[in-house]
Amino acid sequence: MSRKNWEINGLSLEFDNQDADNMERYENAFDLMEKEAKQLPKDGRVSERIRAYCNVFRNLFDRIFGEGTSDKLFNGVPMSSERYEEIYTQFLEFVREQNDASHQRHAARISAYLPNRKQRRSAAKNK
Repeated sequence: MSRKNWEINGLSLEFDNQDADNMERYENAFDLMEKEAKQLPKDGRVSERIRAYCNVFRNLFDRIFGEGTSDKLFNGVPMSSERYEEIYTQFLEFVREQNDASHQRHAARISAYLPNRKQRRSAAKNK
């Protein structure tokens, strides 16, 4: 069974990729993230661009896990694009692990009901 809680920075955030409500929030959050990323400033003060970039990640996590989550998640984390990207990458890895585990469970269930190749050949010869 795959992990359902993402443990990060002292938080335990529940996320189940097999739950339609979770996935709807996830999909909507990433759609909005894409739109926000396109609107990021391309010029101006570097500090302002970094803050705007980091806020895209904060908004993503608030949309997936609920308002205020980013305050807890990034508490004590400097507003650094590198640090925010690290946390984002850890979340994507957590979701990927869930996806892999789901696919493996699905394949195991299906294969339990499919005869193996040797059995199929034997059955074909007996016909």
